[in-house]
Amino acid sequence: MKRHVSLLAIGIASFGLAQAQTTTNSYSSTSGNSTYSTSPVTTDSTNAVNSSSPSSSYNSTDGSTNSMTNSTASPTYTTTTTDTYSTSTRPRDTKDYKNFVFGLYAGANSTRFAGEDVNGDRLSGRLGYQAGFFVRGGGRLYGQLGAEYFASSSNYFTAGDGTSAATIRDQINIQYVQIPVYIGYKLLESDRGISAIRLQAGLEYANRINSNSGDFNLSNSEIKSGTFNGLGQLGFDIGPLLIDLTYHHGFSNSIEAVNNTGFAGSQRRILSASVGFKF
Repeated sequence: MKRHVSLLAIGIASFGLAQAQTTTNSYSSTSGNSTYSTSPVTTDSTNAVNSSSPSSSYNSTDGSTNSMTNSTASPTYTTTTTDTYSTSTRPRDTKDYKNFVFGLYAGANSTRFAGEDVNGDRLSGRLGYQAGFFVRGGGRLYGQLGAEYFASSSNYFTAGDGTSAATIRDQINIQYVQIPVYIGYKLLESDRGISAIRLQAGLEYANRINSNSGDFNLSNSEIKSGTFNGLGQLGFDIGPLLIDLTYHHGFSNSIEAVNNTGFAGSQRRILSASVGFKF
């Protein structure tokens, strides 16, 4: 009997211990906290957009108490736009310069011989005329080549019995075809070089094609067929219009009269003025 009671008491104690252990475990069991977050970043190379996805967290304690906290971040967009404007400025076109021009001109001249004088008084030249054309090439520094018909006329005095200009024997008329060659420089010029103030220096060959010496009765053999002249010119280009003032300086005698020594000093001295157009 006592043995049965003892076994019963032990069983009850064991049941109670087991029950107490179960209760304690039930109240001391706590589930762990878990946190989940995402934050992806996407970059757009064109629009420079940065986006962040919402992050969320879930917390739980035990079966009877559950709590969830959702935190959503608003996406932030940043857009950067760069506008590039290209401005083109037309450079000065060097081809705008009239590098090659053709011109026509005509004008008047005054011709005298270097040795003409009456008792030390130089005689004025007689009026003549010229007409020609030229081709000019280059920029501010340029070259010019032309050809012209040149009619010069001069009174010529020979020493004799007279002591005044009344002893002038006659006038000598000579017609030439002249080939002038210049090197020129534009002292001032417009943007495209069409209008300018020019200074030119050069040389010309004068080829006699006809002559008349009146009472001097000179033959063609006594009037040189070819001479050279130095040239100096001041020119003005006013758009297509041109004005040239030229000095011609003869280097050798134009007349070689064998039987008459009165023609010494027959180098030509000429002033000419021309007006023309260039194209």
